[in-house]
Amino acid sequence: MTEKAAMVGREAFKIWAPPGCKWSAWVRPVPFIFYNPDTLSQVMSYTLPDIFFTEELQSDTAIFVDLPDYEGVKVGLALAKLGWQPVPLYNGTDEKPGGKAITENHSIEYALIWGAGVLSGIDIKKDAPPAFLIDSNRMHRYRPDASVFDNSWDLYSQDIPSADYFLENEITKIVVFGEKIQKDLKRIFYKLQKKGIEFYFTKGYKEPERVAIRKQR
Repeated sequence: MTEKAAMVGREAFKIWAPPGCKWSAWVRPVPFIFYNPDTLSQVMSYTLPDIFFTEELQSDTAIFVDLPDYEGVKVGLALAKLGWQPVPLYNGTDEKPGGKAITENHSIEYALIWGAGVLSGIDIKKDAPPAFLIDSNRMHRYRPDASVFDNSWDLYSQDIPSADYFLENEITKIVVFGEKIQKDLKRIFYKLQKKGIEFYFTKGYKEPERVAIRKQR
């Protein structure tokens, strides 16, 4: 990584993890450390999507945006305009130059750098509820051969706030926006559910419906 790229990554991280924000401690630094403009291989679309599953801020509700590649970044920025604080949880590392990896993280890294410019222009309250951003491709583990770098990753309890922390900050509901609630999230959410937090799910085109999280084996 060049010195210039490192500086850009640090500045972007500060925007996504602003001082004084109660959710900044959970922003993962990995994609900002690995950002390298020379490795970009995908043309980005910078149009933010419309949010159909909610029309206004719900201060008691956290959102988990579990979408592939950089789509979650764009949804996070759209939610920021509605009042949520986007919190990137991306934790995938990059392959070595010239190598191949299971998941493609470069587009996410670039989207976060670009998105920092958008986010810096949005006035978000210090007590805004969080919208956590994760890559739905994180758990893909198929390797066509041994030379492919396994950069898949799971989310664990320590990667998000505890049930007590959520409740202390008046978060009593969690909405998952994605194609499904994946196994790593179910393992975490089952424990939160036992503490009284309600869970809802949506694919994005209608209001979230309440769901019961079952214990995972």
